Amino acid sequence: MISLRHLKIGFRYIAYRFNRLHPYEVQAQLLNACDMRCIYCRCPDVKTQLLKSDQWKMILHSLGNLGTLRVKFQGGEPTLHPDFRQLCAEAKNAGLLTATVTNGVRISSQPALLDYLDELVVSLDSLKPEVNDYLRGKGAYDKAVKAIRISQERGVHTYISMAVCQCNISDVAAMLDFCEERGIMMNAQPVIFGRDYYDDKAKNIGLSPDQIRLVHQKQAEWKQQGRNILFSPQAYLKALTWPDLANLTSKSEEESACRAGKDYVHIEPNGDVWPCIQHGADFTPKNILRDGIYESFYHVQHHNCGDCWSAYLNERKLLFGLKPSAMREMIRRG
Repeated sequence: MISLRHLKIGFRYIAYRFNRLHPYEVQAQLLNACDMRCIYCRCPDVKTQLLKSDQWKMILHSLGNLGTLRVKFQGGEPTLHPDFRQLCAEAKNAGLLTATVTNGVRISSQPALLDYLDELVVSLDSLKPEVNDYLRGKGAYDKAVKAIRISQERGVHTYISMAVCQCNISDVAAMLDFCEERGIMMNAQPVIFGRDYYDDKAKNIGLSPDQIRLVHQKQAEWKQQGRNILFSPQAYLKALTWPDLANLTSKSEEESACRAGKDYVHIEPNGDVWPCIQHGADFTPKNILRDGIYESFYHVQHHNCGDCWSAYLNERKLLFGLKPSAMREMIRRG
Protein backbone atom coordinates (compact mmCIF):
# COMPACT_ATOMS: atom_id res chain seq x y z
CA MET A 1 0.00 0.00 0.00
CA ILE A 2 1.29 3.45 -0.92
CA SER A 3 1.76 5.52 2.24
CA LEU A 4 2.40 9.17 3.03
CA ARG A 5 6.07 8.26 3.38
CA HIS A 6 6.12 6.88 -0.17
CA LEU A 7 4.48 10.04 -1.50
CA LYS A 8 7.06 12.24 0.23
CA ILE A 9 9.87 10.12 -1.24
CA GLY A 10 8.27 10.31 -4.67
CA PHE A 11 7.87 14.09 -4.60
CA ARG A 12 11.43 14.57 -3.39
CA TYR A 13 12.72 12.21 -6.09
CA ILE A 14 10.93 14.14 -8.82
CA ALA A 15 11.97 17.53 -7.43
CA TYR A 16 15.69 16.72 -7.71
CA ARG A 17 15.68 14.28 -10.64
CA PHE A 18 17.01 16.63 -13.28
CA ASN A 19 19.62 18.34 -11.12
CA ARG A 20 23.21 17.64 -12.09
CA LEU A 21 23.78 16.20 -8.61
CA HIS A 22 21.16 13.98 -7.00
CA PRO A 23 22.77 11.34 -4.73
CA TYR A 24 19.47 9.81 -3.67
CA GLU A 25 21.03 7.14 -1.49
CA VAL A 26 24.27 7.52 0.44
CA GLN A 27 26.20 4.92 2.40
CA ALA A 28 28.12 6.76 5.10
CA GLN A 29 30.85 4.60 6.62
CA LEU A 30 31.47 6.20 10.01
CA LEU A 31 34.43 4.06 11.10
CA ASN A 32 36.14 0.71 10.61
CA ALA A 33 36.27 -0.31 14.29
CA CYS A 34 34.04 -3.12 15.55
CA ASP A 35 33.26 -4.74 18.89
CA MET A 36 32.99 -8.17 17.25
CA ARG A 37 35.43 -9.98 14.99
CA CYS A 38 33.84 -11.92 12.15
CA ILE A 39 36.27 -14.49 10.79
CA TYR A 40 35.64 -13.36 7.20
CA CYS A 41 36.08 -9.62 7.88
CA ARG A 42 39.21 -7.49 8.14
CA CYS A 43 37.47 -4.12 8.35
CA PRO A 44 38.90 -3.30 11.84
CA ASP A 45 42.42 -3.82 10.44
CA VAL A 46 41.98 -1.17 7.74
CA LYS A 47 43.35 1.99 9.34
CA THR A 48 42.08 5.38 8.23
CA GLN A 49 41.52 8.93 9.37
CA LEU A 50 38.05 9.65 10.76
CA LEU A 51 35.86 12.61 10.02
CA LYS A 52 34.80 14.55 13.11
CA SER A 53 31.16 14.67 14.13
CA ASP A 54 30.78 18.32 13.08
CA GLN A 55 32.12 17.40 9.64
CA TRP A 56 29.61 14.58 9.30
CA LYS A 57 26.84 16.97 10.35
CA MET A 58 27.90 19.38 7.62
CA ILE A 59 27.85 16.54 5.10
CA LEU A 60 24.39 15.40 6.20
CA HIS A 61 22.90 18.86 5.78
CA SER A 62 24.58 19.19 2.38
CA LEU A 63 23.00 15.87 1.39
CA GLY A 64 19.62 17.23 2.42
CA ASN A 65 20.17 20.20 0.11
CA LEU A 66 21.15 17.85 -2.73
CA GLY A 67 17.90 15.88 -2.46
CA THR A 68 19.26 12.74 -0.80
CA LEU A 69 16.42 10.43 0.23
CA ARG A 70 18.19 7.95 2.50
CA VAL A 71 21.47 7.68 4.35
CA LYS A 72 22.69 4.33 5.63
CA PHE A 73 25.32 4.46 8.36
CA GLN A 74 27.87 1.67 8.09
CA GLY A 75 31.08 0.46 9.71
CA GLY A 76 32.81 -1.52 11.14
CA GLU A 77 30.11 -1.20 13.74
CA PRO A 78 28.52 2.25 13.25
CA THR A 79 26.93 2.40 16.70
CA LEU A 80 30.43 2.56 18.19
CA HIS A 81 30.67 6.13 16.94
CA PRO A 82 30.36 8.26 20.11
CA ASP A 83 27.83 10.57 18.43
CA PHE A 84 25.89 7.93 16.49
CA ARG A 85 22.51 8.91 17.94
CA GLN A 86 23.15 12.62 17.33
CA LEU A 87 24.20 11.97 13.73
CA CYS A 88 20.95 10.09 13.14
CA ALA A 89 19.06 13.06 14.60
CA GLU A 90 20.97 15.47 12.32
CA ALA A 91 20.11 13.32 9.31
CA LYS A 92 16.44 13.37 10.24
CA ASN A 93 16.58 17.16 10.67
CA ALA A 94 18.02 17.34 7.13
CA GLY A 95 14.98 15.46 5.81
CA LEU A 96 16.69 12.10 5.26
CA LEU A 97 15.49 8.60 5.96
CA THR A 98 17.97 6.95 8.32
CA ALA A 99 19.22 3.37 8.29
CA THR A 100 22.12 1.44 9.74
CA VAL A 101 23.71 -2.01 9.50
CA THR A 102 24.65 -3.35 12.92
CA ASN A 103 25.63 -6.45 14.87
CA GLY A 104 23.12 -5.33 17.52
CA VAL A 105 25.53 -5.51 20.45
CA ARG A 106 25.19 -1.92 21.64
CA ILE A 107 21.53 -1.60 20.66
CA SER A 108 20.71 -4.62 22.83
CA SER A 109 21.80 -2.63 25.90
CA GLN A 110 21.19 0.93 24.66
CA PRO A 111 17.80 1.07 22.90
CA ALA A 112 18.02 4.88 22.69
CA LEU A 113 20.38 4.39 19.75
CA LEU A 114 17.21 3.62 17.78
CA ASP A 115 15.53 6.94 18.59
CA TYR A 116 16.18 8.56 15.19
CA LEU A 117 16.43 5.47 12.99
CA ASP A 118 13.85 4.54 10.37
CA GLU A 119 15.45 1.22 9.38
CA LEU A 120 17.66 -1.30 11.16
CA VAL A 121 19.55 -4.05 9.33
CA VAL A 122 20.85 -6.64 11.81
CA SER A 123 23.65 -9.01 10.88
CA LEU A 124 22.71 -12.56 11.88
CA ASP A 125 24.42 -15.51 10.23
CA SER A 126 22.75 -18.54 11.81
CA LEU A 127 19.99 -19.54 14.21
CA LYS A 128 22.43 -21.97 15.77
CA PRO A 129 24.12 -19.83 18.42
CA GLU A 130 27.31 -21.86 18.28
CA VAL A 131 27.59 -21.39 14.50
CA ASN A 132 26.69 -17.69 14.55
CA ASP A 133 29.12 -16.98 17.38
CA TYR A 134 31.89 -18.97 15.71
CA LEU A 135 31.50 -16.73 12.67
CA ARG A 136 30.86 -13.41 14.42
CA GLY A 137 32.13 -13.58 18.02
CA LYS A 138 31.08 -14.78 21.46
CA GLY A 139 27.64 -13.57 22.50
CA ALA A 140 26.78 -12.22 19.04
CA TYR A 141 23.67 -14.38 18.62
CA ASP A 142 21.90 -13.41 21.85
CA LYS A 143 22.59 -9.71 21.38
CA ALA A 144 21.49 -9.67 17.74
CA VAL A 145 18.21 -11.42 18.55
CA LYS A 146 17.58 -9.03 21.44
CA ALA A 147 18.28 -6.03 19.21
CA ILE A 148 15.80 -7.37 16.65
CA ARG A 149 13.13 -7.71 19.32
CA ILE A 150 13.74 -4.21 20.70
CA SER A 151 13.74 -2.68 17.23
CA GLN A 152 10.42 -4.26 16.32
CA GLU A 153 8.87 -3.24 19.63
CA ARG A 154 9.83 0.36 18.88
CA GLY A 155 8.30 0.24 15.40
CA VAL A 156 11.58 0.50 13.47
CA HIS A 157 11.59 -1.19 10.05
CA THR A 158 13.78 -4.22 10.78
CA TYR A 159 15.66 -6.52 8.39
CA ILE A 160 18.19 -9.33 8.63
CA SER A 161 21.37 -9.61 6.59
CA MET A 162 22.90 -13.09 6.54
CA ALA A 163 26.48 -13.53 5.32
CA VAL A 164 26.61 -17.03 3.82
CA CYS A 165 29.62 -19.34 3.76
CA GLN A 166 30.32 -23.09 4.08
CA CYS A 167 29.55 -22.96 7.80
CA ASN A 168 25.94 -21.80 7.45
CA ILE A 169 24.70 -22.42 3.91
CA SER A 170 22.40 -25.11 5.25
CA ASP A 171 20.79 -22.58 7.62
CA VAL A 172 19.36 -20.19 5.01
CA ALA A 173 15.89 -21.76 4.85
CA ALA A 174 15.59 -21.80 8.64
CA MET A 175 16.55 -18.12 8.75
CA LEU A 176 13.75 -17.33 6.33
CA ASP A 177 11.25 -19.17 8.56
CA PHE A 178 12.55 -17.18 11.55
CA CYS A 179 12.05 -13.92 9.65
CA GLU A 180 8.55 -14.79 8.49
CA GLU A 181 7.48 -15.67 12.04
CA ARG A 182 8.42 -12.08 13.00
CA GLY A 183 7.28 -10.25 9.87
CA ILE A 184 10.90 -9.44 8.91
CA MET A 185 12.46 -9.48 5.46
CA MET A 186 15.94 -10.89 4.84
CA ASN A 187 18.76 -11.10 2.35
CA ALA A 188 21.32 -13.92 2.27
CA GLN A 189 24.55 -12.65 0.73
CA PRO A 190 27.47 -14.99 0.00
CA VAL A 191 30.71 -13.75 1.53
CA ILE A 192 32.71 -12.12 -1.26
CA PHE A 193 36.46 -12.44 -0.89
CA GLY A 194 39.04 -10.44 -2.79
CA ARG A 195 37.58 -7.10 -1.63
CA ASP A 196 39.17 -4.54 0.67
CA TYR A 197 37.18 -5.37 3.78
CA TYR A 198 37.12 -9.17 3.54
CA ASP A 199 39.80 -11.42 5.00
CA ASP A 200 41.19 -13.70 2.31
CA LYS A 201 42.70 -15.90 5.03
CA ALA A 202 39.17 -17.26 5.46
CA LYS A 203 38.76 -18.18 1.78
CA ASN A 204 38.48 -21.84 2.74
CA ILE A 205 34.96 -21.20 4.04
CA GLY A 206 33.87 -19.40 0.86
CA LEU A 207 31.11 -20.81 -1.32
CA SER A 208 31.78 -22.46 -4.65
CA PRO A 209 30.29 -20.85 -7.79
CA ASP A 210 27.57 -23.52 -7.86
CA GLN A 211 26.69 -22.80 -4.23
CA ILE A 212 26.52 -19.05 -4.90
CA ARG A 213 24.15 -19.69 -7.79
CA LEU A 214 22.05 -21.98 -5.59
CA VAL A 215 21.68 -19.34 -2.86
CA HIS A 216 20.59 -16.77 -5.44
CA GLN A 217 18.30 -19.19 -7.27
CA LYS A 218 16.51 -20.16 -4.05
CA GLN A 219 16.01 -16.54 -3.02
CA ALA A 220 14.59 -15.69 -6.45
CA GLU A 221 12.22 -18.66 -6.20
CA TRP A 222 11.17 -17.79 -2.65
CA LYS A 223 10.53 -14.21 -3.69
CA GLN A 224 8.39 -15.36 -6.60
CA GLN A 225 6.41 -17.41 -4.08
CA GLY A 226 5.73 -14.26 -2.05
CA ARG A 227 8.06 -15.10 0.82
CA ASN A 228 9.98 -12.57 2.93
CA ILE A 229 13.03 -12.14 0.74
CA LEU A 230 14.21 -8.54 0.60
CA PHE A 231 14.95 -7.93 -3.07
CA SER A 232 13.18 -8.57 -6.36
CA PRO A 233 13.81 -11.86 -8.23
CA GLN A 234 15.73 -10.08 -11.00
CA ALA A 235 18.34 -8.84 -8.52
CA TYR A 236 19.15 -12.43 -7.55
CA LEU A 237 18.91 -13.98 -11.00
CA LYS A 238 21.77 -11.79 -12.24
CA ALA A 239 24.25 -14.10 -10.49
CA LEU A 240 23.02 -17.13 -12.42
CA THR A 241 24.35 -15.80 -15.73
CA TRP A 242 27.48 -14.09 -14.40
CA PRO A 243 30.47 -15.69 -16.17
CA ASP A 244 32.97 -15.71 -13.28
CA LEU A 245 31.59 -15.47 -9.75
CA ALA A 246 35.10 -15.22 -8.33
CA ASN A 247 35.03 -11.66 -9.70
CA LEU A 248 32.32 -9.45 -8.28
CA THR A 249 32.65 -6.67 -10.85
CA SER A 250 33.50 -6.09 -14.49
CA LYS A 251 34.88 -2.89 -15.99
CA SER A 252 33.35 -0.96 -18.85
CA GLU A 253 35.38 -0.01 -21.88
CA GLU A 254 34.04 3.51 -21.74
CA GLU A 255 32.52 5.54 -18.94
CA SER A 256 30.15 3.39 -16.90
CA ALA A 257 26.40 3.55 -17.33
CA CYS A 258 25.95 2.18 -13.79
CA ARG A 259 23.83 4.33 -11.48
CA ALA A 260 26.52 4.05 -8.77
CA GLY A 261 28.21 7.42 -8.38
CA LYS A 262 25.11 9.16 -9.72
CA ASP A 263 22.00 8.00 -7.86
CA TYR A 264 23.86 6.38 -4.97
CA VAL A 265 27.35 6.88 -3.57
CA HIS A 266 29.61 5.67 -0.76
CA ILE A 267 31.52 7.93 1.65
CA GLU A 268 34.53 6.44 3.44
CA PRO A 269 35.33 7.31 7.08
CA ASN A 270 37.95 9.85 5.95
CA GLY A 271 35.61 11.62 3.51
CA ASP A 272 36.69 9.93 0.27
CA VAL A 273 33.74 9.53 -2.11
CA TRP A 274 33.47 6.28 -4.11
CA PRO A 275 30.78 4.98 -6.49
CA CYS A 276 29.89 2.17 -4.06
CA ILE A 277 31.61 0.09 -1.41
CA GLN A 278 32.10 -2.90 -3.75
CA HIS A 279 33.26 -0.96 -6.80
CA GLY A 280 35.81 -2.36 -9.25
CA ALA A 281 36.70 0.92 -10.91
CA ASP A 282 40.08 2.32 -11.91
CA PHE A 283 39.32 5.39 -9.89
CA THR A 284 41.01 7.90 -7.61
CA PRO A 285 38.40 9.43 -5.29
CA LYS A 286 38.14 13.03 -4.30
CA ASN A 287 37.76 13.92 -0.66
CA ILE A 288 34.99 16.03 0.83
CA LEU A 289 37.32 17.87 3.22
CA ARG A 290 40.06 18.51 0.68
CA ASP A 291 38.02 19.02 -2.50
CA GLY A 292 34.55 19.92 -1.21
CA ILE A 293 31.35 17.90 -1.32
CA TYR A 294 30.16 19.21 -4.68
CA GLU A 295 33.45 18.60 -6.50
CA SER A 296 33.72 15.13 -4.90
CA PHE A 297 30.20 14.24 -6.00
CA TYR A 298 30.71 15.55 -9.53
CA HIS A 299 33.91 13.53 -9.81
CA VAL A 300 32.40 10.23 -8.62
CA GLN A 301 29.84 10.26 -11.42
CA HIS A 302 32.59 9.32 -13.90
CA HIS A 303 34.19 5.88 -13.50
CA ASN A 304 34.61 2.58 -15.35
CA CYS A 305 33.05 0.00 -12.99
CA GLY A 306 30.57 -1.42 -15.45
CA ASP A 307 28.56 -4.17 -13.77
CA CYS A 308 28.37 -6.59 -10.81
CA TRP A 309 26.39 -9.56 -9.56
CA SER A 310 25.66 -8.42 -5.97
CA ALA A 311 21.91 -8.67 -5.33
CA TYR A 312 21.95 -5.56 -3.14
CA LEU A 313 23.66 -3.44 -5.77
CA ASN A 314 21.54 -4.84 -8.60
CA GLU A 315 18.41 -3.94 -6.66
CA ARG A 316 19.72 -0.35 -6.51
CA LYS A 317 20.23 -0.37 -10.29
CA LEU A 318 16.70 -1.67 -10.82
CA LEU A 319 15.18 0.79 -8.35
CA PHE A 320 16.88 3.90 -9.69
CA GLY A 321 16.27 2.64 -13.21
CA LEU A 322 12.57 2.81 -12.25
CA LYS A 323 11.98 -0.88 -12.96
CA PRO A 324 8.48 -1.88 -11.77
CA SER A 325 9.67 -4.98 -9.87
CA ALA A 326 12.08 -2.99 -7.69
CA MET A 327 9.59 -0.16 -7.17
CA ARG A 328 6.98 -2.66 -6.00
CA GLU A 329 9.49 -4.06 -3.52
CA MET A 330 10.26 -0.60 -2.16
CA ILE A 331 6.56 -0.01 -1.57
CA ARG A 332 6.15 -3.46 -0.01
CA ARG A 333 9.04 -2.80 2.39
CA GLY A 334 7.26 0.29 3.61
